[in-house]
Amino acid sequence: MNQSVGIDLVEVARFLPMVEDKNHSFLQKSFTPAEIAYCFSLTNPAEHLAGHFAAKEAASKALGVNEYPFIELEVRHAASGAPELWHKDMRLPVSVSITHTAGMAAAVVLK
Repeated sequence: MNQSVGIDLVEVARFLPMVEDKNHSFLQKSFTPAEIAYCFSLTNPAEHLAGHFAAKEAASKALGVNEYPFIELEVRHAASGAPELWHKDMRLPVSVSITHTAGMAAAVVLK
């Protein structure tokens, strides 16, 4: 069995300016409309944006950036709230874990 892992760590402060502007160009380039809506529906959007960003980066590292470019990945959430990774409307067979504090967000993806 071929296994791989990806990990990423992001500073939440990087996303604070974007909380004031949902149309910020970085948001539009980096996240799907559904991801933006999800993150902004929560109390601390910057923490969740950072977590989603970290998950997408970790997934690209684990799966291969050429086959799974960052921009084509989407973080969705199961009914339980658990994060899932999707590519072109197909759920990826990976495990993903996202964590964050007020200052940092991290994610690990295991294939």
